Amino acid sequence: MEKIKKYVDFDFKKTDLAGLFAVIICFIFVEIFNISEIYENTFLENLQLVPLILGAILCFRAKNHKPFYYIVAMFLILFFLRELSYGRVLFASIPESPHDFYPWSYYKYGYLVNIIIGIYLALIFIFGIVNKVWKDIISIIKKVKFPFWSFLITFIFIVFEITGEKIHNSVLEETCELAIYCLTLSVCIIYLNATNKK
Repeated sequence: MEKIKKYVDFDFKKTDLAGLFAVIICFIFVEIFNISEIYENTFLENLQLVPLILGAILCFRAKNHKPFYYIVAMFLILFFLRELSYGRVLFASIPESPHDFYPWSYYKYGYLVNIIIGIYLALIFIFGIVNKVWKDIISIIKKVKFPFWSFLITFIFIVFEITGEKIHNSVLEETCELAIYCLTLSVCIIYLNATNKK
């Protein structure tokens, strides 16, 4: 057990409370306003953008292991854009149903979105190779203990989020998604706090 504790941190982090707090607030909000479904581009859905953009900003401000954190930030931005359906929620709403949106295939050059995303991912991969990001990863693993509870709670919320999607329960799905993003921000803070000191 001592060998495991050398690499794994079993202490519960205060930042992990953010994810749990987010879920509690959402469910209170849902109960107060009697919300049975969370639609696209509504307050609770767009709340997910906050931890994503905060995480990206913090990662871009990392003092050490910058290539690794820049890649994390770029993925967080990708998730940010995904939550906005890569821009569709801003201009592609269907007039008769404002919470539904035209698919990219509806537009003449909509297919370009997938190509642009592919290029973006390729650039992230190339950036990682050029900057030898694996060296940062190895160094961080040696420096920072694996936050057990952060990842376990995140995994549990991922399971509930997938369940919510399968049973078409948008309240469960979107609430858990918010919790996942809050916990992702928590993990970023944990690792940044540890590596910025060293």
